[in-house]
Amino acid sequence: MTVIDPTGWAAPRIAALARGLVLDLGCGDGRFLPRGGIGVDLDLERLRAARARSPLVVRADAHALPFGDETFDTVLANRMLNAAGRVDAVLSEIARVLRADGTLVVLTRARQRPDVDRLDPQNGARRLGPHFADVTAEREGDAAVFVARKKRER
Repeated sequence: MTVIDPTGWAAPRIAALARGLVLDLGCGDGRFLPRGGIGVDLDLERLRAARARSPLVVRADAHALPFGDETFDTVLANRMLNAAGRVDAVLSEIARVLRADGTLVVLTRARQRPDVDRLDPQNGARRLGPHFADVTAEREGDAAVFVARKKRER
């Protein structure tokens, strides 16, 4: 039986958006981790698999990233924000490590649940807005890719 990935359409788009120094937050097995990118995950087994794509993997919590301010050009957060919990805290941490002209790319397939802290295709732009500027979305089926630019400091 062939299993079709309903987010397969997003992979080339995410790869095209991953520019400069890339942090793949919640990188898992490294599916979206570009060569030379830095992967972060809590799961040691999945980090071992990600190491095949890039030797630069770190075990860390998305709520307290072990990187300096304005380190990355791009942060990928693919299907990990809801699992991490406290979504706004993670988004603040991502904004901290992004450079002034940096880009956040979020892939989500989450189902809308008003009783749970989630970023889903329906509320993604609203959730990203307080932390980022110029939020755009591309949707296919039940998935969405959000692209957000870091807000400029005044």
